[in-house]
Amino acid sequence: MGHMEQATKTRGRYAKTAERRAAVARAALEIIRGKGHKALTTAEVASAAGMSETALMYHFPTRDHVLVAAMELADEEIGSRMTAESVAAELVSGDWDPAGTARLVLTEGNSVRLLLALGADAPDPEHPAHQYMKKHNESAILAFAAAVKRRQAEGRARPGLDAMGTGRQMMALWSGLRAQWLVDPSFDFANEVAATFRALTGEAAMDTKKKIEDLIATI
Repeated sequence: MGHMEQATKTRGRYAKTAERRAAVARAALEIIRGKGHKALTTAEVASAAGMSETALMYHFPTRDHVLVAAMELADEEIGSRMTAESVAAELVSGDWDPAGTARLVLTEGNSVRLLLALGADAPDPEHPAHQYMKKHNESAILAFAAAVKRRQAEGRARPGLDAMGTGRQMMALWSGLRAQWLVDPSFDFANEVAATFRALTGEAAMDTKKKIEDLIATI
């Protein structure tokens, strides 16, 4: 067998594997969105993905691996929607809208419940959720830190703030508020998120400082 033929077959196997993994993740996510992760079984996912349960377990050794794959897909889709929403908001108002982002996340109620469940298992380094949650948290922290840096550049956040430290604080507060809201949705999660971000960045103080500077400039 020539090298070209061998390479073509190898790429074909990789493509087939990726296709099957994607089909499982998609099927699992649709089941989770419909009735929650607790009701999910690998047999049902396999059937929805058009394969045997044995074939599914070849690619995903445990049910937890299936749940992680579904959550990774949910993250991708929510991330794409967030990007689109953020771009649209910035075009209108020139700003990232933390409240709008929070509302968008909560439209994925069952996915968020799965995220919290995986988060509870993630401290175990042997659990399949461990690496997923590490990557998920790092991505969110970087996004919050980028928003802080932009506000600092625009004079709307305290210049001395450690952007990454503030990003970690925001992530912790976001996660805590989200967990509280899922238990008791009697408060406005989105407005709490926006108020928290303003408080952490010192937005009110910076606004006051700018108003004073503008007033002095007119004297």
